[in-house]
Amino acid sequence: MDRADYILFDGTLAEYLRRVEAGELASKLQASHAPPCKFQTAAAVISGINNVVPIVHGPRGCAQSLRGTRVAGCQYRGRPYEPTLCTALDESQVVFGGEGKLARAIVEADRRYNPDLIVVMSTCCPGIIGDDIEGIAEQLRSQVRAEITTIRSEGFGGDFRSGHEDAFRAIVDLMDPPIETIPYTVNLVGARVGPSYTEVREDIQELQDMLGQFGAKLHSVIAGGCTLAEVKRAPCAAVNTSWCFDWGRRIGLLMRERFGVPFCESGLPYGLGATADWVRKIAAPLGLSAQAEDFIARESERIEPDLEEAKRLLAGRRALIETGPMRAIALARMAAELGMQGVIFNMHPYTLRERKEAVQFLLDSDQNPRVLLTRGAFEMGSYSASKQTQDEMEAFLGDAQDWVYFGSPLRFPGVPLVNLATEIGQPHFGFAGVQNIARRAASAMRHAHRERSGLMRQAMYGVAIHGDLF
Repeated sequence: MDRADYILFDGTLAEYLRRVEAGELASKLQASHAPPCKFQTAAAVISGINNVVPIVHGPRGCAQSLRGTRVAGCQYRGRPYEPTLCTALDESQVVFGGEGKLARAIVEADRRYNPDLIVVMSTCCPGIIGDDIEGIAEQLRSQVRAEITTIRSEGFGGDFRSGHEDAFRAIVDLMDPPIETIPYTVNLVGARVGPSYTEVREDIQELQDMLGQFGAKLHSVIAGGCTLAEVKRAPCAAVNTSWCFDWGRRIGLLMRERFGVPFCESGLPYGLGATADWVRKIAAPLGLSAQAEDFIARESERIEPDLEEAKRLLAGRRALIETGPMRAIALARMAAELGMQGVIFNMHPYTLRERKEAVQFLLDSDQNPRVLLTRGAFEMGSYSASKQTQDEMEAFLGDAQDWVYFGSPLRFPGVPLVNLATEIGQPHFGFAGVQNIARRAASAMRHAHRERSGLMRQAMYGVAIHGDLF
């Protein structure tokens, strides 16, 4: 396969962003890499508040996928089932309006489930016919015990990103002005951890543990299993920091503008340098810099043997990184710390444009890794199990033996593979995350001689390769 036939871009992240902004790499597939619509992503954020009842104002089908993920998530985490209500609009309401049905649903939700918060989420049908969800909510505030808020989450009203942002904006609207600032307290903002398993809870636990190690205290995780009371008093924290830098940055800046809560801007605490940066930026406004430096020194010494072993096995090699965009940039920095050159494989132009502000912040922080975009990912939008992108990956790697692949075990790159996708139960963030990833990378190198299942490869891509085991 000729390189020009399958590689559309090969250069730095800064140049890639410039070309995307100039429209030179504009995908024709709307949100092709991110199938959730605005409604689904808004629901993922709202689900992170405990004792909340979402009311899906729309047809049954819109609520079905949300209900399924909430039930599965509750079962997985061993927590009580959290209900999802739907107004189940039919042809009659589409013609004559569904506001009456919505009003009855709000009253029933309050009576039957006794929630702290009811969130009315509109879908495409009521958005098209113009149902006044805000007006109905306002009329019923005095008739129900629960607090009520609304989100215009029609799928046609935005993309997956706008669903997250509008939900976080609605959460900030629920907050009370601070009556005090509680010393040494920190909010982790930007999380989306509820019954729907959208993030890795072990990462949040690791960040909480790290805060305690240098004298800070976790105030709340917004919205990661928090209560409405925690949301309301969130502005009393001394500082905000992001769990996911991309999502957390927006809510952090909004809380700074509205309530004056300082926001510590830093990338993901993913890798030794990034974790140390994350700790220092939180500690400085809290007056805990000395304690933070002691903590960084202790942890760096603790994990040094695992890092040195990984460096011994990986130094001089190249890392092909295929994961979410913000983690990919952080991994490229970590690869450099391990003595490797990091190359990000198939960061989609759409996802880059939607994260432009966060990416620019990292560029301004001297993080400018190499990025490779292939035709398959650009045209088909999939970076997880596409035969075309698998073929393109193999063509790019060729016969070179100095590569290490960081990404999904669904790939068959023909080089050592570090599984970052399905091995859960251990954090990737913080110093523990550095240690875990270093150990996985070292293990991948030590066991690189083992053949992978040709049957799995054939099931995924329809063809096996010579040397695979059946």
